[in-house]
Amino acid sequence: MEVPFVRLDASLNDNESASNDMNTTHDLFDSAELLSWLPGETLFSLISRHHYFWGHQFAKDTNIYLFGRSRSGSQHDLPSCIDEFVRRTEHSFGSALEICTERTLLHYYKKFMNASEEARVVATLRGPTVSNLKFELGLLTSQFRAHHPLKACATCMSEDRETWGWAYWHLQHQYPGVWVCPIHSLPLQESNLKSSGVQRFLWHLPDETHFRPLPRVLKDLNHASLNDFSRLTQLTVGLIESDAAFRIDMAKLHRLYHAELAKRNLLTPQGGFRLREIAIDFMQHTQTLRLIPELSALPATVDEAYKQLSRHLRAPRTGTHPLRHVVMIDWLLGSHENFFRSYEQILPAFEPGVGLAPNCQRATPLPTIDQDNKKLKLAKRIQEDHRSVRAAAAELNIDTATAMVWAAQMGVTVSRRPKKLKLETRQALVAQLRQGAEKIDAAENFHISIGTVTHVLRTEIGLHAEWQHARYQAAQDAARASWSALVAKNATLGVKFIRNMNPGAYAWLYRNDRAWLTERSPTRNASAPERRPRVQWDERDLMLSHEVERAALVLRPTLGKKKLMLWHLYQEIPELKAKLSALDRLPRTVRAIEIALKRRDISRRQIDMLV
Repeated sequence: MEVPFVRLDASLNDNESASNDMNTTHDLFDSAELLSWLPGETLFSLISRHHYFWGHQFAKDTNIYLFGRSRSGSQHDLPSCIDEFVRRTEHSFGSALEICTERTLLHYYKKFMNASEEARVVATLRGPTVSNLKFELGLLTSQFRAHHPLKACATCMSEDRETWGWAYWHLQHQYPGVWVCPIHSLPLQESNLKSSGVQRFLWHLPDETHFRPLPRVLKDLNHASLNDFSRLTQLTVGLIESDAAFRIDMAKLHRLYHAELAKRNLLTPQGGFRLREIAIDFMQHTQTLRLIPELSALPATVDEAYKQLSRHLRAPRTGTHPLRHVVMIDWLLGSHENFFRSYEQILPAFEPGVGLAPNCQRATPLPTIDQDNKKLKLAKRIQEDHRSVRAAAAELNIDTATAMVWAAQMGVTVSRRPKKLKLETRQALVAQLRQGAEKIDAAENFHISIGTVTHVLRTEIGLHAEWQHARYQAAQDAARASWSALVAKNATLGVKFIRNMNPGAYAWLYRNDRAWLTERSPTRNASAPERRPRVQWDERDLMLSHEVERAALVLRPTLGKKKLMLWHLYQEIPELKAKLSALDRLPRTVRAIEIALKRRDISRRQIDMLV
């Protein structure tokens, strides 16, 4: 049994209040032993091992020791305060950039990001909070959930204990969509802690007593079906563990989809998609995969497949969960070897804007690999080498204005020496732009050129996105208000007639807010085919109520004299916690919870979500 470690010579400071001062440097260790990385280990696993190794009673003790705050850094997937961790451990575990990109789930997501997007995420992980990160990455709206359950392989755990003396969390096991061990081809087990909201600040290593029972779907799968999950695992690992410099270009990926569908004769003579035929094929491919709860957002019917593919096969979309692309690649190509071969061979034959499906053309090319590398070098020179933006730009042979734009795109703060705008004027201009002001109006208000306004938009961190969001929100509010008024007055006339009254509002909503437009438009006549509702609440209610009843029967014998609490139920049923805010639509589930908890009327109480 081997426990690798390194040693730091420093003095321990027990003053918690002093440890909380993030701006003060303290020597934390008095000849203390720091464990070394284990192969493929996550940062959460490394710190969990230290927590046990040091014998700390409370998780906050380890947090304060390594992160300076009682609850910082404890996220198991995308943790915060990495800069403080690196400073306190004196770079013993690598640089902040290395830890962010190689020891957290950013290692998975970065393959589907450009350099600017990756740099923004790294800047967030290095900072004090990641509270909005999953929303910004589009995970909260992806329908795949964003909780990233901790997973482990029983055989890996046994071998790790024998080899290293610890069972630990392997990064590859944590990738979304990976439910089979890539080494042993055995189903992974899921922890019932952390991602369920129960003991979410806990430091925790793989432990047989805290795994959910293996899902019946994995127990009952025949060899052929289990191969589907093994193939998805090998594809995912092959994509993510490819050359570190390789990134999946979204525009090129959509061209690849187009080319592969052409091989299957699923395009029209004009190059469009035969969506109905494609949907049937794709839906058949996903039926086994969606049996896993994490993948249940994959289409269950041809209509659902049609809707999803109509969005994801056309113009490259931001905020699309990588899982959707991985499943598409699995369907069309089957392995990472086939993907890389096709990606390299087919794409050069496509010229920009030629041979693409409708809406696939881009107005501007995506950044080149060389430009991405320069952006990362720029961020490093400014943040780690403490160069001025002018000096960093000169070293990289780029214009200073370009460097300022790139820095803003990556969330890197730079010092300014304004020539035209004094600080007060700039702040007032930024405030107006955050409200969505037109460029020409802002220029007139502050007696500056439109070019200066554009420069501020591009060089103030996050301002351009806020400006676009404000303008989008204003346009959305205006279009919605106009359409709602027209429908209220002319509901019996039908959509075709109403849209002619304000074609601009209808066109905007159709392109940008189609789900809302569909819900707020007059219903079709009785002869029109009935569409399946977006969410089958009755089916979901019936399923969840049965799960609650089953969980109560399983849990009561294990609790003894302890009272069954709501958190026991959603620890056993992860899907339940996500639906607590929608219990008014789940009457059977509410009744099942009332009976399980022996409460008279749970719907009239505020649910006590004990963590």
